[in-house]
Amino acid sequence: MSHSIGTTSALVFLLLGSTALAHDVPSQLPDPQSAAEAWNVIEGSAANIDRLIDANLLRDVTFQIANTDSSLRYLIAHPGDAADPQKVKDLSQKLLNDGSDLIGIIRDKSSTREKAAKKWQTSRQELTELEVGYSSELLHAAVFICPMHPLDRHLDPTEKCSICGMPLIRRHLPSSSVFEKPGEPTMKMSVICQPLVVGRRAEIKIRLAKKSDDSPVALSDLLEMHTKKIHLLINDQSLGDYHHEHPLPTGVPGEYAFGFTPAKPGPYRIWADVVPAASSIQEYVMADVPAAVKPQAIADRATVTTAVVNGRKYVLALETGGQPIRAGQTIIGTLSISEADGSPTTSLEPVMGTFAHIVGFNEDFKTVLHIHPYGKEPASAADRAGPAFAFKFYSPKPGFFRLYGQVQIGGESQFAPFGVTVLPSR
Repeated sequence: MSHSIGTTSALVFLLLGSTALAHDVPSQLPDPQSAAEAWNVIEGSAANIDRLIDANLLRDVTFQIANTDSSLRYLIAHPGDAADPQKVKDLSQKLLNDGSDLIGIIRDKSSTREKAAKKWQTSRQELTELEVGYSSELLHAAVFICPMHPLDRHLDPTEKCSICGMPLIRRHLPSSSVFEKPGEPTMKMSVICQPLVVGRRAEIKIRLAKKSDDSPVALSDLLEMHTKKIHLLINDQSLGDYHHEHPLPTGVPGEYAFGFTPAKPGPYRIWADVVPAASSIQEYVMADVPAAVKPQAIADRATVTTAVVNGRKYVLALETGGQPIRAGQTIIGTLSISEADGSPTTSLEPVMGTFAHIVGFNEDFKTVLHIHPYGKEPASAADRAGPAFAFKFYSPKPGFFRLYGQVQIGGESQFAPFGVTVLPSR
């Protein structure tokens, strides 16, 4: 099953009652489309609310309540999944009403944690009664999402993202209000290095810290994605010198080191591609590497779909039906590679868990895309593939993109540059 779910970089807790409160405390999750998804939110939220009340973090409870409103309403509208439909309707409505009351208690400055906890215990008892009418399979269903496109969710972990074809990870329902703004990084990054000089290798350290409390980000705070926990996407302002690096811990908490040799003048930007364990949602954390000279501008914004790198020809084909590419649209594409004599390249080696990557940089110098092919994946380091890979191109924003197709041959990564323009959505 595959359909849209709300971003879990928002919070999710339990129970909301009146329409006024539903508008006042905005929900971050769209309506579930199955009882299994509804219970995934309700059960995860209930566990979160236990911890929040124990820690006296009552403000976060209101967001959890709002986000579970649609799940309870789904159970009321679809009672056929339970043994006693009328009981489901009655108990779900009680939970909705209790949610309104609990929000009122939390907002009353004269109320105490004990009063909120007592009200929550009533809801907990009603929730236990509601659970009795459902199978264990429904109550404990897991939801799997794409870390790059968290609005796309599935109940089957073997499926792939319907937008980009990427493997899924299990969704996590965070309990901290740091995730109230979907899409905003929960981390910040600083750079320690000397100003860049063209042609000279730069040794760089980055420091990752949590925005919520400025504490260092350890590797244990991150999920592994594509065989690494930190991917650094690096480019200059002309978008003409892309580097992909994986920094190593230095021994200082939150500090990681790497090096690269710039081929272009001016500052470079680093996008740290990470997935926090607290949210399971991919983030791009940005910081700039200083330089002593001014940068170059983007040389051109022409559409470029062929490139020659080390004698091999790379062709990017996008199935647009003769129509322009628009933001928010998923386009099927193919990356094909051939040798200098025209024969197909079949010696592509695994690189970061797949046979090819496509990374795109928007002219706004903020938006980046990280795309992976779907289909055959390497089972071992000895596997080889080629000459063509299908992928799904999707951009949330319009503008010119410099795309780079990355493959590995003979132990070295090769980067083929392309140019694509995405128009605004209709």
